[in-house]
Amino acid sequence: MAEASIPKKLQAYDDDQLSNHIETDSFDKYQQKCKPLQVKTVVNLIRGRNMFLLAATGFGKSRIPEIYLNMTTKDRTGRHIGVVIVLNPLDALGDDQVTEKIAANYTAINLTASNFDTKAEIDVWNGVFNFIYLSPEIFLNNKTFEEIYISPNFQKKLVLVVVDEAHMIYTWGLAETGNKVEKILARHQDQGVF
Repeated sequence: MAEASIPKKLQAYDDDQLSNHIETDSFDKYQQKCKPLQVKTVVNLIRGRNMFLLAATGFGKSRIPEIYLNMTTKDRTGRHIGVVIVLNPLDALGDDQVTEKIAANYTAINLTASNFDTKAEIDVWNGVFNFIYLSPEIFLNNKTFEEIYISPNFQKKLVLVVVDEAHMIYTWGLAETGNKVEKILARHQDQGVF
């Protein structure tokens, strides 16, 4: 069973070499220059750092997991073997992302209560999909998905877990809520925490 990882050659690069490699590889694939914060985020992910990225709509956040996946190992046919899980709050967002990923030549599924059948279960288990979009409800409350997720077979292929719309974590029940809920409105620039 092939395991998804970052090749040792890339791990040996210093940050400047790695940044240049990411920029070149991404330009070759997308015919578009990466934004510096996209590159910096991918460099930090390759270095094994947890990341939090706050960026405006249209920044290109959904491209970052693609760029990262492109840095991981491939099988003998050149197919990506890594799996990226994306937690998102709305099925419609997942449907849009699946369409985008398929157009970019990745395999993807938006797992919902209505389509998480035996075939989808087997496909997820076997790493058929590079991108798996799912709701927090399935991630947290579906016993079948939990068994797949914690299996050594799946863990060998899992390269990244992304929480989209992270401000919704309180609503999802992934964090304790306080006695007092405040709404904060602020302007922000695109930024990452490294």
